[in-house]
Amino acid sequence: MTRPSSDTMLQHLNDYSLVSDVLEDTPYKSIPYVVRTVGPEHLERLMQFLSKKLARTPHLEFFMQWCLELLQFHGIHLEKHRGTFMRSFRALHKSIESRMSEFKTVCEENQYNLAFVQDQAKLQL
Repeated sequence: MTRPSSDTMLQHLNDYSLVSDVLEDTPYKSIPYVVRTVGPEHLERLMQFLSKKLARTPHLEFFMQWCLELLQFHGIHLEKHRGTFMRSFRALHKSIESRMSEFKTVCEENQYNLAFVQDQAKLQL
């Protein structure tokens, strides 16, 4: 499959599946380099996309790395224009907080299960 030109990509920036394919096809170690090529005019859409993706992806670390690199590299611009990006910041925060809550629940359950297993092992000695 051939990739469309950059002009065509700009027209399809709202195409969720195309953006998803491009981001998912990016190697993990290349994320910082790709983030540097994102222009300020595309930051809000990319942040909105990442917030949607974070809410349902099993590849949490991968997309969290996208967020981290995006915020680190474009942080000054985002800070200067924070009013423009508040909706995107809130969406990202909501997605991250939701996933954190899910993991917290799983970790607490695992902690109790491990404590139970340790107690059972002590009883059998």
